[in-house]
Amino acid sequence: MADKKTLITLVIISTAYIAGVANIQGFLALLPMVQEEFLLSKTQVGLYSSFHFLSAIMLAVFSGKIVDRLGTKRGLFLGVFIAGILMILHSFSPYFGIILCLAFFTGLAFSIVTPSANKAVLELAEPTQRSFFMGIVHSGSGVGGIIGATLLPILGGIMGWRPPLVISGSFAVLVAILILLCYKSPNTTSQTNNQVQGSQTNNQSNSLDNNLDNNQNKNQNENQGGAGSLKDNLVFFIQNRYLVLICIMGFAFGVSASTAIGHYTVYLTGDLGFGSTLAGVCLGLVHAGGILGQPTWGLVNEKVFSGNRRKGLILHGILITVLFILYGLVVSPLQPNPVLVMLLSFILGYNTIGVIAVYFTTIGELAPKESVGVITGIALIFPRTGMIFGPPVFGYFADITASYAYSWLVIGSLIFIITAGFWYFSRKTELPVTILSD
Repeated sequence: MADKKTLITLVIISTAYIAGVANIQGFLALLPMVQEEFLLSKTQVGLYSSFHFLSAIMLAVFSGKIVDRLGTKRGLFLGVFIAGILMILHSFSPYFGIILCLAFFTGLAFSIVTPSANKAVLELAEPTQRSFFMGIVHSGSGVGGIIGATLLPILGGIMGWRPPLVISGSFAVLVAILILLCYKSPNTTSQTNNQVQGSQTNNQSNSLDNNLDNNQNKNQNENQGGAGSLKDNLVFFIQNRYLVLICIMGFAFGVSASTAIGHYTVYLTGDLGFGSTLAGVCLGLVHAGGILGQPTWGLVNEKVFSGNRRKGLILHGILITVLFILYGLVVSPLQPNPVLVMLLSFILGYNTIGVIAVYFTTIGELAPKESVGVITGIALIFPRTGMIFGPPVFGYFADITASYAYSWLVIGSLIFIITAGFWYFSRKTELPVTILSD
């Protein structure tokens, strides 16, 4: 288990997700009000998520390189601070087109946060703790989702949708300042500890230990392909078949998460007749499921699958497929009791959001240590492409059929096809069992 200082560091890292996602998901929870004011179609509603993640894709590779140069602390601070300012500007927008432009730049800012957080966790955690630690950090997105999805619609019902965005954006700015003041990067902490230990031993012993460590690091980098220029990292990525296959699964996970979350409140208010507050509560339960899902799915991968990430990713694809088909064939036509929908909302988040920690842990373990930021940035392109592709397609089928039922079925079928392809092409040579190899 982690010591107290490690847990505090993980909590501080997770506040970046809490603040950022509270703003993003809070705005999505307010979309029924925004849709009513600007007279938007369901396809137009889906464009917000697409614009948000479009910029993230454009900067994905470079954001990882930026993090590798700036370090985790500055990356976390800048990403959260700029995103908070931009969310405040959302509230002053007279046209939805301006909101889409701000969404583009918000995604640009927040794209720095994920590589920073992932790099920090991989520097901090032992191999057997990576998925669990990553789950703790990424569960901050679930906490932020609950805060944004439940609190902002309540405030919106009282004040309208604009003032709550000023409050949530200001919260992000304060969190960024907190990170700047309180966060100590794992590398800095490690160096400080080494200096203290070094003062208690003789110089000859230290020199021998350092030489051994340097040789081990050199061998590790050679075995992992090394860390070089952006071109070298792209070549490493393309030549690593496992990495490419996992990233294709990342596209499927991005589609499922963005469609389920991006349209959820509009789906509940439009197709099932829920009020805005109840719809926000259900969206909050989606994120609550994600909070529990990320660390527990990390433990399942470590304990049940013995670190075999392939099995975990396939299981996630199957479960998400089943859930989407269930929403399309059962929930939409039957319009069940709200209590049952609330339970299904929690399960939906447990699986669609819960996979994130396993995905990024797998990416980090396959990347050269000095290039984790860059490789994570490349890997982010795939789920974020899914996040651009999914919401408009989901909304388009809802527009042409006047119901979201077919939207759930179409996306569920797509996820099944990708999962089946991943199973087939990766079955001969499975992913390395990281617990044993490390």
